Amino acid sequence: MTFSFKDLETLDKRQQLKAVILPKAREAFRLHGIRAVKMDDVAASLKMSKRTLYETYHNKEELLVDVLKEGIRENHTHMEEFKENCDDVMDMLVEFFRLQLNTYTSTNPQFFKDLKNYPSLFDKFRGIQEENQKNSTEFFRRGMEEGYFRKEINYEFVSKVGRQCSMAFRTEQMFSKYDMHDIFVSFVLTLIRGICTEKGTRKIDAFMDEYLEGIHK
Repeated sequence: MTFSFKDLETLDKRQQLKAVILPKAREAFRLHGIRAVKMDDVAASLKMSKRTLYETYHNKEELLVDVLKEGIRENHTHMEEFKENCDDVMDMLVEFFRLQLNTYTSTNPQFFKDLKNYPSLFDKFRGIQEENQKNSTEFFRRGMEEGYFRKEINYEFVSKVGRQCSMAFRTEQMFSKYDMHDIFVSFVLTLIRGICTEKGTRKIDAFMDEYLEGIHK
């Protein structure tokens, strides 16, 4: 497919508009959930015509996809930058936990509850899920080599269980029934501690002590 200069100018303008729209939409979804935020509300908050918004994003689901992709991209960039200054697998895991906790605790639980109304999203992110599976396999391998993870564990199975539980949290609306602290301490932390060696457990416990101290301040 070939593009004319006019096509390229149009694409460039659309990207510029997306750069303006995405931060505002992302913040609105984070604070109020998905269902409560109307496309007209986003346009009004930007003092943008509804026509311009709908020419850039045809519907809310299309906008939501880019909001989610932007969040994934930011997290990936953060972890890649962290990795440049840290070569310890357990420190990377702790930083990942910290990042996820910040995201979930600063987001209205209604956002996660509303995601169930967009089942097609999971197909759109299937490629990312497959890449995450490859990364987790490499991560667990390194963790075993560094003495943090037990060698007798089937980590492919652990990864699949983790993904299924993540899906259950969304479909069963766990985020509306339990806060992120409960989910993290009662499930995520328990799962991770179960695969750790004594060396790995010490790292997890140190992070947990710091995390709980921050909550109780």
